Amino acid sequence: MKKSLLIIISAAFLSTVAKSQTQPMNADFENWQTLNGPISNTYQEPNDWNSSNECTALINQFSVTKSTDAYSGTYSARLESRGTSFQGVVANGVITTAQMICLAQGGGQEGGSPYTDVIPDSIVGWYKYAPATNDSAYAQIMFFANNETDTVSFTRVNIHAAATWTRFSAAINPLDGATAPEKLSLFFSSSWGDGSQGQAVVGSVLYVDAVEFVFPFDIGVGDELTANNWSVYPNPVSGVLNVESLIGEKATIEIFDVTGKVVGFSNLNADRTGIDFSDFVAGAYMYQIRSLDSQILKTGKLLVNP
Repeated sequence: MKKSLLIIISAAFLSTVAKSQTQPMNADFENWQTLNGPISNTYQEPNDWNSSNECTALINQFSVTKSTDAYSGTYSARLESRGTSFQGVVANGVITTAQMICLAQGGGQEGGSPYTDVIPDSIVGWYKYAPATNDSAYAQIMFFANNETDTVSFTRVNIHAAATWTRFSAAINPLDGATAPEKLSLFFSSSWGDGSQGQAVVGSVLYVDAVEFVFPFDIGVGDELTANNWSVYPNPVSGVLNVESLIGEKATIEIFDVTGKVVGFSNLNADRTGIDFSDFVAGAYMYQIRSLDSQILKTGKLLVNP
């Protein structure tokens, strides 16, 4: 990281992050359970998740396995698109917080796990992906309300080849008129296509680990009055971030990662200050601008795409 960005720890962050911090269960994939299959076989899947293994246990094929190749901790989830002996069906590696629908043609998922918090600002996680031919994997994040009859948010993240652990991030935006969510469907697939329809690609392997939601700052009453005095651009940033005071005020800016750790600090000039982000890992961050007497002036989300 450039010397102009000082690494510091700030206790002040604890009073400014959002109070709601519900995370998907076992999204670091450290906890697994052994289940009994229908033909006196056994298989594993991550706790609090369902997997495509439920559908393929009958033919003793398993596309989701526990891997010790992890970004953090001990384990990750390994998803592989595998050919089967049943009518040419390809079994995608799938993990989901929804319920699996196991049909020979046109299976999928439905519903989701209970979720009663606010819709998060974005999602981040880590993956490795070895696609067969020109395949791509994907993640899908959906929130439902009114007994799953209303979709209140839908996000899809396309995942492409990465030989080393790579961070992904995507904004999660509620749909117009969305109500409070009741269910969460978080879904990962090792191939873009539906295996039962012949579109999936055999041999694509996806590793997933350390998935988290990012929540917006709780900036407090009255802070929006000062936020308009500052301009932060471009966003997403791929090099230099410009922070401009529109009223000629000096201040400071702190940059936080998804865990709340301060990963950058800079003094701001009374006009415009350029901050080098070229050494930051791609993903979602938060920033907080403070006056010289420590008053919060502006907070927000920042996406980094080196």
